[in-house]
Amino acid sequence: MPEPSDDAPAGAAPAAPPTDTEPVPTDEERAAAQKEVDDEIRRGRVELLAAVLLGLAGALTAFSAYKAALTDGDALAGYTMSSKSTSDANSFYDDYSQTYLSDQQMFLEFNLAAVEDPELAAEIRERYFSPELEAATQVWAELPDEDTPPTPLDLDEYVVESYTSYEETAALADEQFEEGATADAAGDKFELANVYFAVALFMAGVAALFRKHPVRYFALALSVVAMVPGIVAMVQGQNALG
Repeated sequence: MPEPSDDAPAGAAPAAPPTDTEPVPTDEERAAAQKEVDDEIRRGRVELLAAVLLGLAGALTAFSAYKAALTDGDALAGYTMSSKSTSDANSFYDDYSQTYLSDQQMFLEFNLAAVEDPELAAEIRERYFSPELEAATQVWAELPDEDTPPTPLDLDEYVVESYTSYEETAALADEQFEEGATADAAGDKFELANVYFAVALFMAGVAALFRKHPVRYFALALSVVAMVPGIVAMVQGQNALG
């Protein structure tokens, strides 16, 4: 313990020892500290909301891209099958055309021979008539003159199997084409949804980079707004598939 100085005035009180007490913060300092805490809380909320939006938009983008890939494949398959069926239908129609022209020529020869040589006409009918022409000719011969068409080929009873196959295959080609077109249109909707989701991802990703809170919330709002038409387009694509 230090000895009292001889130079100290008599009767003077000893000096107070130093203390470690911190200075009391001013109102401005307390307000600044509270503002910093509030900013951190808001930043945390923005980052949390941005993370949720990023996850949601990312999941929707992945699902929409998956459906777009599936529908594009279905569209390609539909168009390819329709092209093949159309080719088959054309082949059946060519067969029908050849049969029709052959039967038409044969009936013309039969009709001419019936006037000049009935025996030759009977031989032509027996040996050269196709089953389809023979069946139609039997009905044609029994019709009244006023109801008789020029040739049996004009009757409904004249049915060529290749023509029936042509009609069925052509209808199948149209159906397959429609399926491909439907899948193609649905794929376009899913791809459009991907565009909106990409915008939503971008806006949610940059929201936390801004310093001002109103700008951050505005970016997050734009992210939500961009997702809405994307979801609508995705639902439309799914509905188009039935």
